Amino acid sequence: MRISNLAFIAAIAGAIATLVFPILFGAPPEPGAAPMADGFVTPILALEFARSADELAFVQGEGAAALRAFLVHTQSLDRFFPLAYAGMAAMFFLALGLRRPGRWLAWVALAVALVAIGADWAENRVIGRLLAELSAGDEPRARLLAALHGHTWIKWGLIGLYAALFSVLMWQDKRRLLAIPGAVAALAIAVTWISGSNGQVAEIMAALLIPFMLTFPLAALMYLRGKSAPSKPSAG
Repeated sequence: MRISNLAFIAAIAGAIATLVFPILFGAPPEPGAAPMADGFVTPILALEFARSADELAFVQGEGAAALRAFLVHTQSLDRFFPLAYAGMAAMFFLALGLRRPGRWLAWVALAVALVAIGADWAENRVIGRLLAELSAGDEPRARLLAALHGHTWIKWGLIGLYAALFSVLMWQDKRRLLAIPGAVAALAIAVTWISGSNGQVAEIMAALLIPFMLTFPLAALMYLRGKSAPSKPSAG
């Protein structure tokens, strides 16, 4: 079997793992006495995009102990989650690069996806330190909040970048419908950044990432079945 086919199969396996992780995370308990920042309904998103101590009030105090415990649990699993969703992307781009030796854009996308794994891990370390401080009853330090903001947006920026590259690659390969979810996801991430991490916008962005992630296994199956249109190596 060709190495590129094995990489496509690995991408499909990564997609399956990506779908399993939300089940492993489970449903979050009710927040404490303080509500999440305006527009947020997903605790992990509200935590990632928090810009001030006030926006972390929903995970502070005894009333939020169950929610903090849930977030600690999800963070323990989130050490492996990037290997699933970004690993899926990396394997897909690797397969494209192997099938099209002159397609340098696939190798750039592969590198971006691999860096995104490290960026997610860096964000997780900051979140872990924040949760430890909050569990001890301490106020979150401004330095940690600044680090969280930076690492969060490095991660999301890299995801947006490889979503855009995926879209370009599919367009070049004359798979125009497959290019749409990636373009929409990249645009949604950009709009979230422009909005200043607005809660409603961030929640919409997260929802729009789902069809993009599902495009990887669909595209991999099409390539495995020989349904991809040939493209010129010089096109990138």
